[in-house]
Amino acid sequence: MPALPRVITVDPTWTIARIVRSATDLLDLSVVQIDVPGGLDALEEAKRGANLVVTTWELYDDMRGLELALRVKQASPDTAVIILADIDDPETLDDETLAESPFIYMHRPVDLHAFLHALVAGIKGEDVFQAVQSPAPVDTAPNHGPVPEIDGNNARTIVDRLLADVGAMAIILANRVGDTILERGAVGYLNREQLTKALRPMVGTTIEMSELVGGQASSLQFYDGEDKDVFVFSVGLHHFLCVVFDGQAGSRQFGLVNRYGRQAVQDLIALLGASAFVIERAPQMETPRQERKVARKLKTAVEEPLEPVIERPAVPQPEPEPLRLDPIKDLDFSILDDLGALDTSQADDLFDPDKLAELANKGSGRKAVSFDEAIDLGVLGNIDGNGK
Repeated sequence: MPALPRVITVDPTWTIARIVRSATDLLDLSVVQIDVPGGLDALEEAKRGANLVVTTWELYDDMRGLELALRVKQASPDTAVIILADIDDPETLDDETLAESPFIYMHRPVDLHAFLHALVAGIKGEDVFQAVQSPAPVDTAPNHGPVPEIDGNNARTIVDRLLADVGAMAIILANRVGDTILERGAVGYLNREQLTKALRPMVGTTIEMSELVGGQASSLQFYDGEDKDVFVFSVGLHHFLCVVFDGQAGSRQFGLVNRYGRQAVQDLIALLGASAFVIERAPQMETPRQERKVARKLKTAVEEPLEPVIERPAVPQPEPEPLRLDPIKDLDFSILDDLGALDTSQADDLFDPDKLAELANKGSGRKAVSFDEAIDLGVLGNIDGNGK
């Protein structure tokens, strides 16, 4: 194999050439990329050596991508092959073909992370099949309740600013259950599934330590490696932030990452609010013994006869007596014959204000009294000729 990795793209539309070139530029990989339109040209280039061949399904020159992949692997078993099928191509191959195929088959729209992992593995001469495998981790972590949600748009602004401030290769924001919320930069360098799986115990440790230190615990861990350096910040009790550097640059950026990283963590915690440090304990389930005890109590309560309830007799209410009027004796119905002779014009006086005033004066009890009547009534004294 040549010193500089060689990648051959095979596509008459040149779409795969642009995809691979963009991916290698994003990952900052130095490769020699050869773009050819058909399978025969690819076989000629593969004779000169190649680390990776990325081909489409339809080649339009008496050869399909499947045949090209088999012939490349037959001529050069160490060359990795990826078939990147188009939207109109078969979504998957039959199980027998996939079981015996020495290549990776992907259908567009493709899983970007799986493709980048396979691309990097093929360029480095590693196992491409192992690179695309992402087994689901077994969840053995204690249940700390639901994970609070974070605003992805505002979080992206904070992470992008941190990426520019520290000059990191990639930044990944994930939660304690292993879900990747945000990833920026050249994330294809790192297997994010393996990263989040490895860091999940750290989040559980932060939660347990928060009870010991009696407050809102935070942590910063640094992993120094030959190829990569990784800083891990806890973001509250439910999230963590991974800042990835090249293995030769991370250790020299410790002070800068510590300063700007903690500032970014505080901004992310502000997005989460009080929920960043809230732990909802899962309700304790009843043991089988407790369940049996409850069942016995329920059975006893159902089967035991209830004590009879003493009912008081209803007090009868007396029935109301009907209204009875005394009969009119010797009623003379002839008086009704004179109703037509009544003068109803006098009834209008009841609504005349002057007539009503006159009636009121007559009914007040006042009348004129003569001088002699006043003496007789005793209102005035007996006045004789001598003034006595």
